[in-house]
Amino acid sequence: MTDDLEQVAMSHPLAVRCSQHGVTAYCLICRHLREGIDLGYWAILPEPDEPAQAWCEGCDAVLHEDRGWSDRAEALVDWKLYCAGCYADTLSRHTLRGWDSGGAPQTE
Repeated sequence: MTDDLEQVAMSHPLAVRCSQHGVTAYCLICRHLREGIDLGYWAILPEPDEPAQAWCEGCDAVLHEDRGWSDRAEALVDWKLYCAGCYADTLSRHTLRGWDSGGAPQTE
């Protein structure tokens, strides 16, 4: 029965298999959060068919300078796929600055 449940879970478009956490939804995280400690970060909560995402304040500054996810911002962030458990573990080393709705930053 467990194999059947895992097969169903793996057939979901956001599923990823982790040797530590098993089958979970995938998440995206910037390289600075992966490599650093005690950074501030911004995050997007997962939506149906969209992964949770987090990026550091440095990446966020470029995102705002470029008024959205430009080629420069995408290259700087260097997204990597994480399972939900590894994502939570990584973010626990950092400080949440706020939640973002995704897309271009709001301008006034």
